[in-house]
Amino acid sequence: MRPARVTSAEGAQPRLGPSVVAVIPAFNEAKTIAEVVTRTLGLVARVIVVDDGSSDGTLDCVQDLGVQAIRHDRNRGKGESLLTGIQAAAEAGYDYVVTLDADGQHPPECIPQLVALADPRIIVLGSRTASKDAIPMVRYCANQTANFFVSWAAGHWVSDTQCGFRVYPVGLFREVRLRRRRASGFVLESEVLIEACRAGYRVKAVPVPALYASVLQRPSRFRPVRDTAATTAMVTWKILTWGLFPIGLLRAQRERLLISQPDHP
Repeated sequence: MRPARVTSAEGAQPRLGPSVVAVIPAFNEAKTIAEVVTRTLGLVARVIVVDDGSSDGTLDCVQDLGVQAIRHDRNRGKGESLLTGIQAAAEAGYDYVVTLDADGQHPPECIPQLVALADPRIIVLGSRTASKDAIPMVRYCANQTANFFVSWAAGHWVSDTQCGFRVYPVGLFREVRLRRRRASGFVLESEVLIEACRAGYRVKAVPVPALYASVLQRPSRFRPVRDTAATTAMVTWKILTWGLFPIGLLRAQRERLLISQPDHP
């Protein structure tokens, strides 16, 4: 089922139909959450904000905006917050979930481009590869390392495995098995790509801008060394369990080379 579109006022972007909900995990994002939610509400039928035990009044900033608010009694990590929001979306009967960060790193105005590719067997992924110059070098190198290993385990090339700006079919989370307790959302977001691809799902990428120092009002919570190490450890365990999965490595690198060709569509 593809999401319907609802015509909006002249000059405004179309609002996506009731099958699409946005899930925004937030931890101490009082400075930015209201703006992100407001911009997102103009595009989707409902926004679910999962407050992951914030201490700065994050939820107070959105109480009057008409969102569905869920609060963790303590900080459980981005991965657990994503799963909480997705479970709420499934219980409410939504078909697709758009996930984006509360810090302004993911421009909500790109949601229609991602949702345009939504399909029950596809994860649509925002890809920042075209904005290499805007990505801090340490983070770029960490992302490239994660891309290599996650794509190897997935058996398909994924151009930006660390971007959390995505569209998931809700049915995916009833089919794939994930380890529920993840202190880092970056690990869970990598694991879902691997398990989805191995279950027959595909990943499609949509170019999105890389926004860092120009928009973030706090340091990024991505810790290049620690988070990359945690992701690599999870992926390495899977690859070793699967006998090094050489077919996956070869297929992923072949797809990467094909995508890099100048005449690739």
